[in-house]
Amino acid sequence: MNKRIIFCIMLFVSLLFSRDDPFVPLVVPKDSIRPYYGETSVFDKEEISLPSNARLIKKIEITYQNIDGSIETKSVAVSGKIDWRMPLVVSQILDKPISTNTTLDSKDSSMANVYKIDNNNIFIAYEGKLLRDFIMKNPDRIVLDFDINMKYYKKNKIDINNPYFTSIKYGLHDDFLRIVVELDGSYIYDIKQTQNGVNINVK
Repeated sequence: MNKRIIFCIMLFVSLLFSRDDPFVPLVVPKDSIRPYYGETSVFDKEEISLPSNARLIKKIEITYQNIDGSIETKSVAVSGKIDWRMPLVVSQILDKPISTNTTLDSKDSSMANVYKIDNNNIFIAYEGKLLRDFIMKNPDRIVLDFDINMKYYKKNKIDINNPYFTSIKYGLHDDFLRIVVELDGSYIYDIKQTQNGVNINVK
């Protein structure tokens, strides 16, 4: 009897500390990365003045903060004469806001759009409960699983090819419909479900 009790206890402990199913794909939940942004305004440009004895520029070094809050530095070797009287300018070329709409087929006229993009926001039309959402890498993409509503299922991949969002793909599974939003890089995101779809903001 005592041996049976000990065996049950050992089995329970082993289950508590066992690893997850190795056959389950590795995903990164959207809440796993919560970076700290010390500055929320968009960088435009900065002028750098050099002392009067400066004659040659040899290297440009930029220190930046990653999406996970870590700090890294990138150095670029350059070579050329400089006039110390003229400041060096570090600037970022800002794209104009992007707005894109794709309409549904005429038979689906009850909804205005398949998707709508406004800069770093995308609205995806869908009537149905959002079951889960998460990030996957290589390539970077946001995965959305919904209750099945065949009205919104698309067989073909939708190419967007805009900054932030590159395509939308649909996949039909036994008990859910999956929408995958492919991205042009690494981002964190916020998502809000509405009656007619989901709004996704990346940053």
